[in-house]
Amino acid sequence: MNQSIDKTSFTATIAAIFLVSVPLILSPQVGAELLQTMYQWIATQFGVLYIAAGCGAILFLLYLAFSRFGHIMLGEPGEKPEFSTYSWMGMLFCAGVGAGLMYWASIEWAYYYQSPPFGVEAKSVEAAKWASSYGVFHWGVTAWAFYCIPTLAIAYPFYVKKIPYLRFSLSCHYFLKGNENGPVARFIDFLFMIALVGGTGSSLGFSTPLVAALISRLTGIENGFGLELFVVGICVMLFSASVFMGIRKGIKRLSDFNVALAILIVAFILVAGPTLFLLKTSLNVFGTVAQNFIQMNTWTDPFTESGFVEDWTVFYWAWWIAYGPFVGLFVTRISRGRTIREVIFGMLGYGTLGAAIFYLSMGNYALFQQMSGSVDVIGILTTQDGNLAIIASLNTLPIAEIVIAAFCVVCIIFTATTYDSASYILASNATLNLHPSEDPARWHRTFWAGAIAILPLTLMYIGGLKVAQTAVLIVSLPILFVGFAMCYALIASLKSDYPAPVD
Repeated sequence: MNQSIDKTSFTATIAAIFLVSVPLILSPQVGAELLQTMYQWIATQFGVLYIAAGCGAILFLLYLAFSRFGHIMLGEPGEKPEFSTYSWMGMLFCAGVGAGLMYWASIEWAYYYQSPPFGVEAKSVEAAKWASSYGVFHWGVTAWAFYCIPTLAIAYPFYVKKIPYLRFSLSCHYFLKGNENGPVARFIDFLFMIALVGGTGSSLGFSTPLVAALISRLTGIENGFGLELFVVGICVMLFSASVFMGIRKGIKRLSDFNVALAILIVAFILVAGPTLFLLKTSLNVFGTVAQNFIQMNTWTDPFTESGFVEDWTVFYWAWWIAYGPFVGLFVTRISRGRTIREVIFGMLGYGTLGAAIFYLSMGNYALFQQMSGSVDVIGILTTQDGNLAIIASLNTLPIAEIVIAAFCVVCIIFTATTYDSASYILASNATLNLHPSEDPARWHRTFWAGAIAILPLTLMYIGGLKVAQTAVLIVSLPILFVGFAMCYALIASLKSDYPAPVD
């Protein structure tokens, strides 16, 4: 294996991590205020562009799937998929959601119940309907559309055109014209690596405090930044070991195990909880989202300016955009032998269904506790924090200790599989030559597993959840504009390589 490190990308990314983290640590209050000011400006000025991009992403993928390009194989003609559908689904899902899903699926409804969209009265029956539905929308088809576009834009030139660079800049190959190592390509890759570090930093900023709170509940250890630091250490060691072993022995096995364990937790909540309520609510959610899908995707709140769109939909679209290149690179690596159409419907279908299952079980179970008066989840969220509210809801289940322990394990492994995937992709992006089925150097993958923990620790130190949300919007903006270029590049390349038949 003839590999060499892209010293420019490697050095620039490490420098950027420290240039951002060190000032924030030295002046946490000033840093938090500056990030919040930047968030408000970007959300206000560019929010409508994020909303339009979500609509465009779905339409673009539907066009590709049903066009003459849908049958194109990502690999050699007739080649069988490298991974089974179950393992492929598990790896793309674990990489795409992470432990952030476990946090938001359990508690997101509470924010919508108190401040619902469309001018609905707070804490009303109508508010409950939207509270149970909006999270499924935010983690649904549009999210996975943002993930799928870079996947196809990278996978096509990598597998079909045989360009031996597994990097984000490959998505714009049509414009590079053989200058895959030129300054434009390097700048695109640098933007991607910063977005990935920021996106994964935000995700770990959501999941680590939850894992720390779960460990505190199980062991009695006092919760605080010290315990969060310990949790990060555990996750770094776990995903360092996983990424060191590679995709087949590390990431694949962790993903397979975690999907199975997560399904067991969801099934237990369904059986041990208010089964009929969960089933009725789930069916109602699917109807609500399906009936209002276009409205939810295009709502910009131009008349009331309630802030709902900027605080939630724009934030989520920014998160998916920042994460999209990483997920795209990773899903590219595991999608050899699948057609463009398979990848589109697989990512949109499996990804959406997987995320929905968590919201429909854990989220609606907590909503039931609130509405039945069993647990004041919202009160705990308001006076303490979301992590303790989640634990209070889980405490009402039979064999709560075992459920909470399993929930904690799933969170840790989700975090690990997300970050070992991120480490793998960062190493790939900073490697000059990488052919299909070839892995970056082990030391390189392991190095990034530790390096990407620096920024999330900084975000938790200076302000926790809100600062993590702010960071992801800021780093996503450059990738949003690159996204338009990659869509054009993919279509132009496909039309050039597969011209329409002449009548």
